[in-house]
Amino acid sequence: MRGFAARASLDETWAWIDTRIEPLASETVEPAAAVGRITADDIFATGDLPALDRAARDGYAVRAADSVGASDYNPIPLGLVGSMSPVSAGDAVPEGTDAVVAVEHTRSDAGTVELVVAVAEGEGIERRGDDIATGTILLPTGRQVRPADAAFLAAVGVTDVPVVRRPVVRLAAVGSELEPSTDLDTPMLAALVARDGGIAERHPPLPDDAAAIREFLARPGADLVILCGGSGLGTNDLTAEALAGAGTLAIHGIALRPADSISLGDAAGVPVAVLPGSPAACLCAFEIVAGRAVRRLGGRSADFPFVRRPLTTARKIVSPGGWADFCRVRITADGRVEPLGSGGNASLSSVVRADGFVLVPAEQEGFPAGSAVPVHLFAPSWKD
Repeated sequence: MRGFAARASLDETWAWIDTRIEPLASETVEPAAAVGRITADDIFATGDLPALDRAARDGYAVRAADSVGASDYNPIPLGLVGSMSPVSAGDAVPEGTDAVVAVEHTRSDAGTVELVVAVAEGEGIERRGDDIATGTILLPTGRQVRPADAAFLAAVGVTDVPVVRRPVVRLAAVGSELEPSTDLDTPMLAALVARDGGIAERHPPLPDDAAAIREFLARPGADLVILCGGSGLGTNDLTAEALAGAGTLAIHGIALRPADSISLGDAAGVPVAVLPGSPAACLCAFEIVAGRAVRRLGGRSADFPFVRRPLTTARKIVSPGGWADFCRVRITADGRVEPLGSGGNASLSSVVRADGFVLVPAEQEGFPAGSAVPVHLFAPSWKD
């Protein structure tokens, strides 16, 4: 065993990711397939919406000038043109008319309709381009497409939506003692990768063998490789050494509890993140570091994908200072928060019982009771 020569700060780690990793190239998909994806370019309207003047309500299309003076005491009779029946909302208005009188403001008889209200020119009509004019930006670059967005794009005739390609993230645990059935990390990481917009590619565990790890890192086809396990400094911890042999070991060890053994680098032109093998530390490492890489590759915001609430501490949060601290917290019955485990506690149960986490900055030694702290909530449906 030997100590880390130095640990990168969290800011230095994030800066390496932000400098090294850019969004992937774009591809075009149909609107329904774009839901949840990130737009790669501005999407412009190629036509007007509505495409022609249309009725905004059910009623009779008239010339507004013919309705002047109409009231209950002075109904104005108008003849029906041919077999014309009332227009429905959304129908094109007939040529020569410039208003639509609501059905309830008319009295009909055989061959005639009496108007009991006067209407102004354009009343009851949606003009061509009132909603969207040609050249309008429908969705901006960087928008995460929502279901309503897809319906809207389809309604205006957009068939090809430019989106950032989803990153392929190759996952494997490292440890000769592991079997697929005992690998807890890669199933968890696969779900987190999917949440952050990536495509997870899980592989069986790798042995504690530097050559086997280097061969795995050299395989083509991934946009990001994440290995978990073997990231420390014990005699069997060979992952960081293998990364250095396969490419570049840019960062080895960061000042983050409980995931201080994170390594970052490149192999075969692809970024690589090496995370701790302990599931709680692996989760912390992904949420605070590796997830940022996945999100940036997919064109998403690098920020945490959690709802953040300012809440008050029910009791103090203790942190040693000098390390960023992933402190799991629980929301109390009165809407405050209390710590369940500091960054030094790598218990997975503390994560399961937590409602969210507070990231204590390295320059602070925790927060006293009664402090307002930003809480990142695991469950965004929590109501305050």
